[in-house]
Amino acid sequence: MILVSVAGATSRAGKTALAASLIRALPAGTAAVKFTTTEDVFERCPRGSPCVVCDIDVPYRIVEDPQVLGQEGTDTRRLADAGASRVVWAIAKGAHVDAAWSAVLQRVEGVPQVVMEGSTIVDAARPDLLLFVLHPFLSPARWKPTSGPLIGRADAVVVNRPTAERREPSAVVLEALMAQGAARPRVADVTRPLAEWAPDLVARLRAGLPPDSRNHPERRARLGTESGH
Repeated sequence: MILVSVAGATSRAGKTALAASLIRALPAGTAAVKFTTTEDVFERCPRGSPCVVCDIDVPYRIVEDPQVLGQEGTDTRRLADAGASRVVWAIAKGAHVDAAWSAVLQRVEGVPQVVMEGSTIVDAARPDLLLFVLHPFLSPARWKPTSGPLIGRADAVVVNRPTAERREPSAVVLEALMAQGAARPRVADVTRPLAEWAPDLVARLRAGLPPDSRNHPERRARLGTESGH
């Protein structure tokens, strides 16, 4: 299984849009996973209403109900509309991310390619290819705490600038990326076909595996876990 992971600096950075573009670029049969991590101790949803994420009363929940996943306007519906052969939504409390990921792996066993959206899950999932996406103008002070390490590890960092936006990304954003080790961030509209702005990634994906990941220690560790070794 080839696992491609999309992480982001903030909500609405473009994670789902990028994941959808990846699904369209990959061969038919690609599955999608949305992985949501919530607080271990829940007090109140920021939306102020009942919430399937914040109101979780178990260590984790795996959502596979087509009626839930297919609701109009949801991220899971967008992943399905992009062509995912199967969509799995995992919701886990922070202390139970590893167990939830094991449950996800059971559900995508045998799938040749999986595109996953989520930031906190990266350490447990050990993806073959990691992409990090962020807003072109939002202050780095508002980035998630996980952003710095993920930027440094990402195979590609993408500043998601819509095609109609003519302004250059904020210098503060670009400087923060450089400080975290993103030597060559890409500026692109992630809703556009991947081949337009990342032909190198398309080539690596179509080759079956990124050339520099076959002996990657994280990939070896994950394959050992999957095979039971």
